[in-house]
Amino acid sequence: MLKNLRGFVMADSMIALVIISIGITTLLMCRQQLDFMNKQHVMKLNAARLAKEASDEYMLTGDTAEISRPGFQAIAANDQVVVYHQGKIVLKVTK
Repeated sequence: MLKNLRGFVMADSMIALVIISIGITTLLMCRQQLDFMNKQHVMKLNAARLAKEASDEYMLTGDTAEISRPGFQAIAANDQVVVYHQGKIVLKVTK
């Protein structure tokens, strides 16, 4: 009788350990996804701010405006504003 009780307690502990492990793994995966999404949103926000700066400069001068920041480049012309991040288009606004 005592052997069966020990086995039950051992199985119960193993199940609890598996459930806790799954919970911790899920929590870490969600945290990683949130960090990735935060970086994406910060990059898009910086691109939008740079596009606004470039379009304002274009409106003031009337010439093509080009603004560079570390990792970003914005070009405002007649009918569009394009923002590049490390050579890739991040934001493009056209009339």
